[in-house]
Amino acid sequence: MDSVLPALLLVLFIQYAPTYSQLPACEIENATMGGDFNLTIYPMYYKVYIHYNVTVSGFGENATIVLSSYFNGSAVGMWLNNATDCDGFKGNRSMYAMEQWVSPFVIGDYVKIRAFVYTMNGTYVKSLTLKQMPTTTTPTTTEAVITTKPMGTTVYMSKATGTTTTAATTTPNSAPGISSKPLLAFVCMLLLLVTVPGL
Repeated sequence: MDSVLPALLLVLFIQYAPTYSQLPACEIENATMGGDFNLTIYPMYYKVYIHYNVTVSGFGENATIVLSSYFNGSAVGMWLNNATDCDGFKGNRSMYAMEQWVSPFVIGDYVKIRAFVYTMNGTYVKSLTLKQMPTTTTPTTTEAVITTKPMGTTVYMSKATGTTTTAATTTPNSAPGISSKPLLAFVCMLLLLVTVPGL
């Protein structure tokens, strides 16, 4: 059992650690900004640990495609078909290329996705910036919420109008679940340390 614990802790650390690469981001030198191709990314907002479809299309036949993602000059995230000599995707495609990129667990405000297309006519690059979804602000209202147990009736009282609204809700009497993966990993390690004797 003693030899299994270090391996288990290493797997948990690797799984929940942020993904910042030690390799440089893939690129093609001397590329011209622009070009006659399209770069699209779906979904369009930057979130933690999401799979993104990065699509390059309209570039003609027999092109070398290089894709990379970076934040503050460092490669971030993980390409599912990652190159071996740099962080990103490299491959030969005709007309269309779609690759998947996974955002890291720890993110900044944005990430840039670059697409390099090398054809017989030249080398071109385009980039898109994925930003976090904008937050909307709602006007603040002052209201008191009173919940009575065990019936689960909630009463809303507004100070501005003096009206009272009653809404019946059913609330299960269970504790909320743990939704954060790093927190879940910490709880699992804590439970492992408590339950395994001699650690």
